[in-house]
This record gives sequence, C-alpha cells and structure tokens, in this order.
Amino acid sequence: MMFGRRPRKQEQPQGVLNRIDAAEHRLVALPWKGLPCGIVKVRRLSDLEIQAIGNFSLIESDSYKWSKAKIKTQWSEVLTYAQKNICICKAALVAPTYDDIFAAVGNRTFNAEVKAQIQHINGLLDDMSPGPARSEAEGIRDALIVAWEVVLPEDFVAGVVQAALGINETDIKKVTEDMLYQAAVLAERGGKAPHEYIHGVFSDFNVRDIDNRAWIIYDERVEELREEAKRNRGGR
Repeated sequence: MMFGRRPRKQEQPQGVLNRIDAAEHRLVALPWKGLPCGIVKVRRLSDLEIQAIGNFSLIESDSYKWSKAKIKTQWSEVLTYAQKNICICKAALVAPTYDDIFAAVGNRTFNAEVKAQIQHINGLLDDMSPGPARSEAEGIRDALIVAWEVVLPEDFVAGVVQAALGINETDIKKVTEDMLYQAAVLAERGGKAPHEYIHGVFSDFNVRDIDNRAWIIYDERVEELREEAKRNRGGR
C-alpha cells in the first residue's frame, strides 16, 4: 500500500473574499449625539483616495484646533473643514451609506428650501463686485451650506474619520509642533525629509502630512526669529 501526502484542500473563493472584506473594512461601534447607535461598516481609504479629498492635516497645533480657537472663525473656514469630513464620510461609509443616513435624518423640506436660497444667493453673487456686501452675502451662503450639508453629529463623524483614515492605528496624534520644527531643522542641515527624524508608525498620508506641516512651521518660526532680531536692532 502506498501512502502519499494528502492533497491540500483548495480554499473556497468565499473564504478569500471574506478575508479581503475584513482587511478592507472596519466594523465600528459609533455614538450618535452621545448615545450608542450600533455597528457601522466603514471602509479604510487608500492613500490615493485621501489625496483626492484635498489638503488637510491630522496633526494638531494652535492653528488647527478648531474647537479651541480664540479668534472668530470665518464661516468659509468652518465650511471647508466640514466639507472635508463630509467627503471622507461619503467615501468611507459602506453600511449604512452616507446617503442612507442623510435620507433618514435630513429634513427634506428644509433641505429643499435651503438649497433654493443658496442658488438664489449664488445668482446674486454673479453680479456683485468685491466688497463688504459681497463678503456678507458669501458668509450667509456658506452658513446655509453648513446647515444644509452638516446633518451628521460631530461624535459620529469623528468616529467615521478615525476608522477611514486609520488614525488610531498610527502615531500621528503623538506628533507635536515642536517635534515638527526640530525635525525640519535637522532635515535642513542633513538634506533629508523631516519625517526621517520622527519615529513611529505612520501611513503614507501621515508621512506627507509630517513633511508639509514641518516645513510650514519651520518657515513661520524662522520668520518670527528674523522679526525678533530686527526689533532687537531697533528696526534696522
């Protein structure tokens, strides 16, 4: 009697698909206005998809902490910040989708009225010259867009963004402004990129974020030092 190796059982396609699905998506328990709302299926966005959303940063600094800003925030800035998060939610929410949630919680009559007002103001802006009146109209328009589009509560959106960008799977939130400045100083002297001097677990998006913000902070601080030196010389 001959004994041979038992042929390896071929894995079923469904098993492979299940593992791909598990790697691609996250099942996340999210809050809704402070109360648990259940499990939501969120897709982890690729680096290319994140780039397509636009320029934004996950590194906190005095200039980027919206909730702690000491100056009056312009509606256009709030709108830009909110729209980035909306884009992330639209791209990442799988079950339920963003449209499913919007249809469930959005007041359709209110949305239709606000949309009509926005279109009316945009028509007026076409004939308005730059100046205080135009700025005021743009501010009203931007505020209406925020009221129309931002229907998902902040705690829910924050949870979706964290899962979609893998924030809790990296060390990006440990990076500080001082770390970025020191890394940029070393990079300037060593001819390297700032991220090479900050060690941790970072995605490709995090690496670009570190480099971009480090050079911005470096330029700002160098300019501050120049201005301080100029004042110390009596303005000469």
